[in-house]
Amino acid sequence: MKQRKVVKLGGSVWDTLHPSYFKEWEAWLEAGHELVLVHGGGPALSAYCAHQQIEPVFQNGRRVTTADVLTGAERVLAGEMQTEIVAALGRHHIQAVGLSGVDGQTMTGRQLAALGAVGEVERIETDLFELLLAGRYVPVVTSLLHSTESTLNCNGDDCAIAVAVALQADCFEMITDVPGIQIDGTFRRTLTREDIQTAIATGDIYGGMIPKTEALLAALTGGIDAAVIRDGKDPDHPGTILQEVHHAFTTTDIRTTSY
Repeated sequence: MKQRKVVKLGGSVWDTLHPSYFKEWEAWLEAGHELVLVHGGGPALSAYCAHQQIEPVFQNGRRVTTADVLTGAERVLAGEMQTEIVAALGRHHIQAVGLSGVDGQTMTGRQLAALGAVGEVERIETDLFELLLAGRYVPVVTSLLHSTESTLNCNGDDCAIAVAVALQADCFEMITDVPGIQIDGTFRRTLTREDIQTAIATGDIYGGMIPKTEALLAALTGGIDAAVIRDGKDPDHPGTILQEVHHAFTTTDIRTTSY
């Protein structure tokens, strides 16, 4: 049976991504399945800003996307980085097409005014995605959103989850810089929502792992059957799979996703 997978490529892992992932994706597609890649690019954008001597501005600990930063996001995320990913896929015999929310107005956002040109996903139109997937192309998506005012920068994880939910993916996968989720000093192969919530409450999951696990939980909440976190440097490591014990999800319009 054909399956659909959405993969979030962390911006911090692209430069060190193990080549075997390309072979894995190629085999997945050859088996008749569908693949969507959503990529981050925070480190590359930070490097651009430093090179351009753009001083970072923060509001309550969160980066503000000024006009100069937005220009950088458009140049780096939807330009250099996306082209690099699409080209690398092509070299591994994977037909890919780069997209942002601006293309075909596929992803519309609402602005978080306090953070400048930063937005949350408000709606995803799936027609262009479905057209590409039906043609056996791999959409490579960057987290820039369309809005009536201007382009908006969006958190990469939130964007990836919204895409996965809108496309009713069978699996959501995060490729990061960690081998999985560790509890009591041991990496766990499988976890449930209840396991995660307990581990956060007891402090077994802390720091930077909290937003990663919360992103995986958000995927389950949106109706994805399984959410996986894997190590970009070690594709042989099984990572951690989150699954609902009793999965039930209904929606009137899965293409409209609010966060």
